[in-house]
Amino acid sequence: MSAPLANVTEDTLAAISKAQTSGILNNTGIWSYDLSELVSLIPVVTPFRDIVARVMSPNGNPYAVWRAIMNLTNSQPSPAMGFDYAANEVAFQEQDFQARYKPTGFAGLVTQDAYDLAHGYGDPFAIATFQVLNQVLIGDDRQLMGGQSFPLARPAAPTLTTSTSGGTIAATTTVYVGVAARTGTGYYYGNGNSQGNSASIATGAGSTNTVSATVASVRGAVCYDWFQSSNGTTWYYYTTTTVNTVTMTKVISSNQALPALTAAPDLSTSWQGAANASPTYNAAADNGSAAPAEYDGFLASLAGDYNGAGQWSQPGTGTPNPSINNSLNGAALTLTGGSITEIENLLFLPLWQQVKCSPTAIMVNASQAQEIANLILGSSSATTYLNTDASGRVSVTAGGRVGEIVNAPAGGVTVPIEVHTSLPPGTIIARTDRVPFPQANISSVLEYRALRDTAQFDYGISRIANTAGGGPRREFEIRSVGAFLNRAPVAMASLQNVA
Repeated sequence: MSAPLANVTEDTLAAISKAQTSGILNNTGIWSYDLSELVSLIPVVTPFRDIVARVMSPNGNPYAVWRAIMNLTNSQPSPAMGFDYAANEVAFQEQDFQARYKPTGFAGLVTQDAYDLAHGYGDPFAIATFQVLNQVLIGDDRQLMGGQSFPLARPAAPTLTTSTSGGTIAATTTVYVGVAARTGTGYYYGNGNSQGNSASIATGAGSTNTVSATVASVRGAVCYDWFQSSNGTTWYYYTTTTVNTVTMTKVISSNQALPALTAAPDLSTSWQGAANASPTYNAAADNGSAAPAEYDGFLASLAGDYNGAGQWSQPGTGTPNPSINNSLNGAALTLTGGSITEIENLLFLPLWQQVKCSPTAIMVNASQAQEIANLILGSSSATTYLNTDASGRVSVTAGGRVGEIVNAPAGGVTVPIEVHTSLPPGTIIARTDRVPFPQANISSVLEYRALRDTAQFDYGISRIANTAGGGPRREFEIRSVGAFLNRAPVAMASLQNVA
């Protein structure tokens, strides 16, 4: 008998015998593997991309160029003249405009090992391709809406006030408050913010003080990063707001968490390429609000001045943007006569006075869509519909939406209200898709003009030695090269800092 066999004890043999005769139970471990199909939980809602016409350019060039006859109606001479006098000549002004072509896209890779290990379950390359395409579509929507190559203007120094209740700031504490503004893509991708500005104030008596700050609206900004310092030198991130006001209730000595999802939905958790990083403050120079790799999107075309070459530039540095721009400075929408006062007075009326036409749609974030519905349907004049069910009984359907709003200044034209996922809360846009100007010669007011549109490039099999994910691997990217054109910003309007 061999030594190992000789070492088998009677107890061991008894245990084996018991296991062999006790039967198969649920804890024996003879189970199948109930693995369901791979699911994807990424919402892809891109309404603005779906609206903007996509047109292939017939010619390659660094710029898409168009020319416009500008409106000089208010500068024309009188049409009256005496007998035997020639009529006065009409004044004309032609302006060239340029939009820079820029590439956009995302890349993906799949290693051969990942492919082999997924055999019988899924195709990693097909899955990666589909998910990259999803992000391309989302990125297109955000870039078309909020891309901006030029910097935002530096905010003015904030105006500060104190209150002796509502907070935990001690008496006679000097609080420095800094502020910087972000663009649309800065909001969604954390590219950076504008050059910062600051002010300081000392609290009064008591230990429950707060400090409130308000800054003049920065044209084109969709949100504001707020910072706090005890000495004006070392700054800590406090919060981000979608209006140009904030209230600080405490003194901080470290960066704070980003605001809640309900206050700033979809706000990027990355900062200047670093994941889970806090926004930073720079009082000396622009801190990333200018993104030279981006083409200028819709919001940029409503914010920027244009220079002598017809390119969008920082507000205050060129010919002023002709679109209408107003700010509520943190106030909420209000109701008058069954309609939204601010939409009528700050969007509809000035547009009619400027170009004698009605916008095609009012663009809002879901937060403002709900706010509008609550105002309208919460009024005593709201209409309630009673619907009968299959048995003939009457049932009441709760809730509702406001799908259109009447443009009274334009003679009662109804204007649809659209919810846009890439328009942050706090900003409302009046968009005009058709301009009723004689011989306007505009087939698409808004257009993505492409040199290449949503093309996939498959690279060869590659490898990088001694690197996780280095291969053998298969790489690809889905990319476009294009420019955003807004041929009639004069027929658009924006309303910022809506609470």
